[in-house]
Amino acid sequence: MTWRRRGSAFAAAVVASVVVSSGLFACSLLPGAPDSVSAAAATAKESLSGAPGVESVSAEVTLRDYRGEGSVSDPEAWVVRLTVNAAAGGRDLERAADEVVEALVEARPEAHIYAVIVAPRLAGDADAEILFDENVGAGGVAAERVTAARALAAVAGVSRVTVGRDDEPPRVEATGIDEWPTVAAGIRASPGFGVGAVQNPSLIAPLDSGDPLSGDGSDGLHLELGAVSPSASMIDEVTRLSEDRSVRSIWFSSGEGLLPAGGVAAERSSLAVDVDTSADAERVANRLAGLDDQRYWTQGSGRPSFQISSPIGNSADSSAIVGYVGLPLGSAEPDDLPAAPGVR
Repeated sequence: MTWRRRGSAFAAAVVASVVVSSGLFACSLLPGAPDSVSAAAATAKESLSGAPGVESVSAEVTLRDYRGEGSVSDPEAWVVRLTVNAAAGGRDLERAADEVVEALVEARPEAHIYAVIVAPRLAGDADAEILFDENVGAGGVAAERVTAARALAAVAGVSRVTVGRDDEPPRVEATGIDEWPTVAAGIRASPGFGVGAVQNPSLIAPLDSGDPLSGDGSDGLHLELGAVSPSASMIDEVTRLSEDRSVRSIWFSSGEGLLPAGGVAAERSSLAVDVDTSADAERVANRLAGLDDQRYWTQGSGRPSFQISSPIGNSADSSAIVGYVGLPLGSAEPDDLPAAPGVR
């Protein structure tokens, strides 16, 4: 089954890059990376080897996005990826993260560089990945991301946490979609929720669950948890929708991405659902329009909007069915969304 993907510059640089020779790591028909890039990779790897909390380090030099244009001899064409395997249980993880940030800052003048800290069993059986790119220079970023990863990994039912991806909110994988209501409540009760790196975390279907809606967070099943939206009843509804065999992907946005901590919704929350056929789209749209109980939204956040698309339509196509939860199809947008203080 093919999902409609929502790509990102970071994902393009990481996933779509072509692994080639660096002089340090591999052989290839393409020429190796410039010496300055290879040296930066080697220096960063050496500086992290044996650092507190670090079990092992690997470095990989890749072309950023090579399409036969420009010169591969230009350092700008290359990127260095560091994979830092942290000690199990997160021992000295804060110190390891500080060391990683320092290594990136030192290598930055010579190469585009980013790092992934892999922290196995950070809390119980939950693993974590903490990402840093070459622009990480602000004080406290390392500690903030580690704190977020620890708090989210400690929630019962969480199997994996990713923090720092594209500087976006954390991604959280639960052991099963049927556990999402309980996991969501646990996340909202976790220390620091709604502040710093723990704003608007997203629940995604486990990557290795075999569930048909599993994905990489850019497709499949994705539910963003704001402070007030979605409501517990809407989370229940999303999990029920995920069991519908006609549903190809679900994406819920809380509308709280621009909020200061503790504010009300800055914009209307929204639910996007891709289904197999236009008949399925009509059925799902009517189902959502029939949820006229206020339990499906939260006071101060307004009714969620929805858009249901089938293969003949997409997010830019008028054939998609749009509406508002609990209102008849064709209704005008309700005036139920208070302005957030300080947000225009």
